[in-house]
Amino acid sequence: MKNELFAFFAIFGIIALILLLVIVAAAGGWLGFWEIGPITQPKPSQMLVIGNPSPAALEALDNSKDLAVYVIRDEESLRTNAKEKLAQYDIVMLDQSNQDSKYLPSGVGEAITSYVNRGGKLIVVSNSGIYNQETPEVIGWLANFGSDIVPVDCAYTKENKPSCTSPLNVTAELERADYNSKIMIGIEHIPAASDQPFFYLEVFPVSATGNEIATINDMQSTKHYPGIVEKPLAKGKSIYFNYDPGITPGILRNTLKYLR
Repeated sequence: MKNELFAFFAIFGIIALILLLVIVAAAGGWLGFWEIGPITQPKPSQMLVIGNPSPAALEALDNSKDLAVYVIRDEESLRTNAKEKLAQYDIVMLDQSNQDSKYLPSGVGEAITSYVNRGGKLIVVSNSGIYNQETPEVIGWLANFGSDIVPVDCAYTKENKPSCTSPLNVTAELERADYNSKIMIGIEHIPAASDQPFFYLEVFPVSATGNEIATINDMQSTKHYPGIVEKPLAKGKSIYFNYDPGITPGILRNTLKYLR
């Protein structure tokens, strides 16, 4: 009986001590003696960057390592066992903006499609990945990827040229199009104020086949182009940037948060 009473009071004492420590910690935080943060922080996503992004995009990614830790690989590194290599990453970013070649080895586009359909997250920038090395006469994501996984279409222009090979230089603003999207949360226009300069962007007159998140407004011609587009998918996510995402580092950070 004594042993049972001793065990009971011992357990009671431990519970009372734990409660006391919790109360002291909470009171100290409330009085400002210390900060109580979350017990665990979400780990940064593992991100694969395929290609050669602009210096501005790399700077934005370097400043967002709390959200995503990235490695850069060239296209040739995925020539063999592409599916297995892609499966190691939470996010894949295809950004060949800072290189002349927009080619992917045969089969890599299909591997990226499989990666997304299995729940992976994809970011495609400008006209990256529109050519296939083995079939250079084929142009566009639909033919190269074997699927409409990229949320824009490389249609033909009035000059009978593929729109993803016809860059335009515009003086523009970026305007929010989807008010439910977390990518543009808190952002209506960029630039935000009338006394700030407009952007000088290289864009492509592609057609959106997904949900348009943001629109590029040409301030000289009053024409509009898809700015950021997302493809609604059953599992994974696919987002397209029709400009260098390093120009809007805040939006790129929002995108990485959204894809976590």
